[in-house]
Amino acid sequence: MSTCVELNQLEFSWPGAQSPLLSIPQLSLARGERVLLRGASGSGKSTLLSLIAGIYTTAPGQVQVLGHDLAKLNQHQRDRLRANEIGYIFQQFNLLPYLSAIANVTLACQFAPARRQRLAGTSINASATVLLDRLGLSAEQQQQPAHQLSVGQQQRVAAARALLGSPALIIADEPTSALDQAHRDDFIQLLFEACAEQETTLLFVTHDATLAPHFPRAIELQEINQAAAGEHV
Repeated sequence: MSTCVELNQLEFSWPGAQSPLLSIPQLSLARGERVLLRGASGSGKSTLLSLIAGIYTTAPGQVQVLGHDLAKLNQHQRDRLRANEIGYIFQQFNLLPYLSAIANVTLACQFAPARRQRLAGTSINASATVLLDRLGLSAEQQQQPAHQLSVGQQQRVAAARALLGSPALIIADEPTSALDQAHRDDFIQLLFEACAEQETTLLFVTHDATLAPHFPRAIELQEINQAAAGEHV
């Protein structure tokens, strides 16, 4: 099985910090894996996600995504890789409130040619509709502005946006924190099914230890991070 994400001797410190926030000797995520990463608030979870997404960078050789050493890519190349191959589900969803649900989803492919190509001749709108249908939004809800949708519906829109065009990696940053247990469990199952269908790697980050039994593999950030406690992120 090929590797999606590879961390080797990762070290990251904020400017002026006395000690590193992250010091991870090794971490590997295989293509198609579903992995939960758990850590307390301020433990460096969001910073680690930003490193994997190429928003922050480290020394060469420390972070590889889909065979690309992110430190050896320029800003434009990292942006292109992120747009084409990484779907991001944010904790606050980051939807545009006055755009419809379906318009929010199709935005994912506007600046991602590789994701458009993977739609295999299907229109962007048709593919977005299929995803939203599978994630439980009615045709009427798909046309509603995002700000009129419930939190659970907005979450599904954010997931569809991340999944559209079959990116190789989905990063989900505390995406279920606003949901009750029943809706949370349903959402995780839907996300698993969509990722399995597209052979997408899922890195699901949370502070909630009760989610671990849902995942084939669960990692405690505290156990792999050798750094002392760092600054809050």
